[in-house]
Amino acid sequence: VSTQVLARLGDLTERGIPWDAPVPEYWFPVGEVAKYDIHWGVFTVGEATATAQWLRIGDRRFLALTMTAESNGIVEMLYPVAEYMQTILDPATFLPICFEKQSSEGRHKTWDITTFDHARRTGRWESLLRLNPEEFPIDPDTRDLMGLMYWIRKDPVKAGETRTYRVMTDEKLYELILEAGQKETLDIGKPYGKVATLKMEPKGKFNGLFVRKGRMFVWVSDDARCTLCRVTASVPVASIKVLLRSIEGPGTDGWITRNPANQKAQP
Repeated sequence: VSTQVLARLGDLTERGIPWDAPVPEYWFPVGEVAKYDIHWGVFTVGEATATAQWLRIGDRRFLALTMTAESNGIVEMLYPVAEYMQTILDPATFLPICFEKQSSEGRHKTWDITTFDHARRTGRWESLLRLNPEEFPIDPDTRDLMGLMYWIRKDPVKAGETRTYRVMTDEKLYELILEAGQKETLDIGKPYGKVATLKMEPKGKFNGLFVRKGRMFVWVSDDARCTLCRVTASVPVASIKVLLRSIEGPGTDGWITRNPANQKAQP
């Protein structure tokens, strides 16, 4: 967690849970690391990593959800892209306390921090590059983009179902509509091969990871882990595809046991 975030969190003695208290059990394993390859047309242009880990601040325990992405190869030389998003949540409520986003695309850079006060139902967004803080009202269950991605896994969307969520991003609350299609068998390559998935289309007008405009589809594994396996997006100049490479961390399901990287990590 950055010093800029710590400076804006204020008094945390009434938030989070004591570090020595029993650890909450979630619908996903804390310590999970999901790695992805990013393709632009026929080229592999970058990679992304999503992690869930415990965070200690003073004697309090929090949950940190982090997504990093960066370009590689010739794209890195011609038009470097890097993105970082981190949500710090209260483990007891799974509501966000702070959301930080750093983005660098060529010469364009952003660095935003949003803090949440659900007791007062207010959020405070600030650009560290422009220094123009804004306050805005939030709902009792307002979540940011990162937190919502993990929250949805608690109650998976069913085939043919449509759900609507309110999500905070870009200093505003937006409506995100998630339309689920039918189940599909998806071949994601080694080490997992064919995976049962559910195809969905999220619809919302806000900035997301690498994708700014166009139609997007996501494929989520049809199992207890609800792993994001594939993302495709059509944009004006090309098609972007994000493919799951591996899942690492704790667990005994096939996502862990079939990944050689986890076997090597065993003592």
